[in-house]
Amino acid sequence: MNDKPLSLDALLADGFTERFAREYLDILEREKASGMYDPDYLAWSHAHGFCAESAYAYGLNEDSLDDYLSDYDYWRLWPLNGWERIWINDKLTLNALVQDSDLARYVPTYFYYSRPEGLLPLAGSDYAPGIDGLLACLHREGAFACKPSNGTEASGFHKLEWRDGSYRLDGEEVTEAGVRDFVENNPNYVFTEFIHPEASLAAINPLIHTIRALVINPTGVAPTPTIGYLRFALEGANEGNGANYVPPTEDQIGAYNVQIDLETGEFGNGKLVFANRVVDSPCHPTSGILAEGTLPYWDEAKEMMRRLSLKVGACEYLGFDACITDKGPKIMEINSHSGIKYLQLFHPIWKDETLAPYYREKLAAIDALDEAGRTRRNAIVR
Repeated sequence: MNDKPLSLDALLADGFTERFAREYLDILEREKASGMYDPDYLAWSHAHGFCAESAYAYGLNEDSLDDYLSDYDYWRLWPLNGWERIWINDKLTLNALVQDSDLARYVPTYFYYSRPEGLLPLAGSDYAPGIDGLLACLHREGAFACKPSNGTEASGFHKLEWRDGSYRLDGEEVTEAGVRDFVENNPNYVFTEFIHPEASLAAINPLIHTIRALVINPTGVAPTPTIGYLRFALEGANEGNGANYVPPTEDQIGAYNVQIDLETGEFGNGKLVFANRVVDSPCHPTSGILAEGTLPYWDEAKEMMRRLSLKVGACEYLGFDACITDKGPKIMEINSHSGIKYLQLFHPIWKDETLAPYYREKLAAIDALDEAGRTRRNAIVR
């Protein structure tokens, strides 16, 4: 247990990259300032290397402390992939990697990419140029998912629609000039197909869900699915921006997560997770539908993730965000350093036969670095 305040220098000496050391320290300070956590439990959690938010999710106590990979160590581990992580960190790059192959059907259609110098038409737009091309494409498609090319946690996600003769942004009516301003003021955005869930999953919630599946592939030739979870949105189809996750920055913001067996596709045991508590919820909190069953097309979804893992075989650590749509399985993105809290909600890392030795080996490699090696590692920025 560490009762001393952490410093940037101490984290760098322990093998953190400066980028992730600063992020970790910022999270701890935000938690202290939030007022959402019991002060004693927050202090205990931080002293043991856990964010309070994670500790509440796990129901962490002295008896279970050794079952969970700490946030401290997980932040220290970044990056688990080499420089090739740029292949998956950026949605535009991943889309380009699968274009002109049969894997393209597993990625949402990409229509446009916004740059400071103007819109770049992509394959799904038939390469119609400019904002007029985008508006015509939106009229044809009905809705776009708009998101930063390399964003995380649904940050910056928007839904842009042409519905009932009007433009709508996140459900609110806007003018054509408002759409033009939105596009111009959001560079580095991709405008993609707005996907919809398969019918049995849409009955639980009509917005697209997320299947987070962690795959490790240290050899580059043997992708291994490990742990995951299934997340459903809480909003309805025409509410908000259409994202299925909102970071719990207030104590009334929750996320609905369901346990999943990555081998069989069976799911159930839903939990509503807030920043400072977890509520058992076998039925979806909004629809009341039992969130339990077996994911359709699951064998195809597993094969999809296996093939994509081999496609980017130089990346050994892959956090797939998959879904089962009305057109079959798709990949929304692949994360190079997936958040660990929800992954451990149902599967403590140190109790996992595959992941425990994997992470221990990676941590040991950091511990074995000499001063020059730590200095090089400190300097990694992306």
